Amino acid sequence: MTTSWQGKGLLDQVDFPKTLPAMVVEPSPDPRVHGYSVQAELGHQASFLDVVWLSFTTELPSDSERHAFSRAMTWLAPLHVGEGPSHAAVLAKVAGAPTEVLPAIACVALGQQIAAELAELAPLFDWLKHPVGAVPDVALEPSPTDGQREGWERLRTDAARWFETPTGFGSAVWRRRAAGWALLFHLGLRDAARRHAVATLARLPVILAEAACAPATVKQYPTLTPDYVYEETP
Repeated sequence: MTTSWQGKGLLDQVDFPKTLPAMVVEPSPDPRVHGYSVQAELGHQASFLDVVWLSFTTELPSDSERHAFSRAMTWLAPLHVGEGPSHAAVLAKVAGAPTEVLPAIACVALGQQIAAELAELAPLFDWLKHPVGAVPDVALEPSPTDGQREGWERLRTDAARWFETPTGFGSAVWRRRAAGWALLFHLGLRDAARRHAVATLARLPVILAEAACAPATVKQYPTLTPDYVYEETP
């Protein structure tokens, strides 16, 4: 004789919602991003970065927001092959990883890099809340080139036009990434989730392009190993 028991576990006692709300994209034949139709409106009236901005802020950008956001994304984008995320993606490609997993590998490494970068720049973010006194050293370029000076002066001029409040951008040249993060700060993208998402979006294209152009076999990877010395034992 068998007996059965039907009871309620902990999860059975929770009144879960019946549906999952769509917070950004409204599913339909012509999807809507925060109310804007993709095909009927955004597809011919907005750029890709406009849609990114809309996704994170619920509104399309003003001209000033569009230009500042584009500059921030551009300055944050480059990662060379010697940096962790790009190297991880390239090494995975060389080792024979399937193409479809390369973005995941790059994103894991990229998340770690961004977290370390944000931690390093914590003094800058604290200073940006009240930009009085000396700029934290972590933000400053120690030996700027002429090109970096020119780019910095152009950014200072543009930022004065984009933002109504002082940015704290003085005559001392800032590091490229610090300036990019500062622009996002002034644009109001200050929480960790949006910082990670935006920086990932900025950097992932160059990482995956680097991996796509990488050699396809390990024989073409510059593996540096010590010379072998064979000694016979008497």
